[in-house]
Amino acid sequence: MSTELHLRLGTRVLQIRLAPDDNGIAATVDGDTHRVSALARSGPASAPGASVEELAFEVDGRPHRALVARTRDRLLVALAGRVYTFETGEAVAVMVAVGDTVEAGQPVIVLEAMKMETTLVAEVPGRVTAVEAVAGTTVDAGALLVAIAPPA
Repeated sequence: MSTELHLRLGTRVLQIRLAPDDNGIAATVDGDTHRVSALARSGPASAPGASVEELAFEVDGRPHRALVARTRDRLLVALAGRVYTFETGEAVAVMVAVGDTVEAGQPVIVLEAMKMETTLVAEVPGRVTAVEAVAGTTVDAGALLVAIAPPA
């Protein structure tokens, strides 16, 4: 069984697919596939608001070590002297467009977080005036996703 992830690094959204294979994991990042083998893992240890672990692994046969800290909506990775901050947020599927007429209770957005889907529905009938969410990307907690203007 494979896992699909979307991680935001600055303005870039990385599409990642992880699939177990005989030698570890086949990791596909934006279409490029790499072989990843875990060598050792310590942790997770807890820090205020985060869990932290140290990983030793090989990517395409080359050894690496990384320190990984996970918070509610971020993944910080210290690797080869650099720190990368990935925004995890929630993946989005958009079911409406600007100008669409919606009824109260009609699905407008589907959020996927931690392998669970949550469907957001229109709270009022009306016309969609803005769609801020982009399908397949991640969003921050509390972000405006869809605006609906009730009938006059």
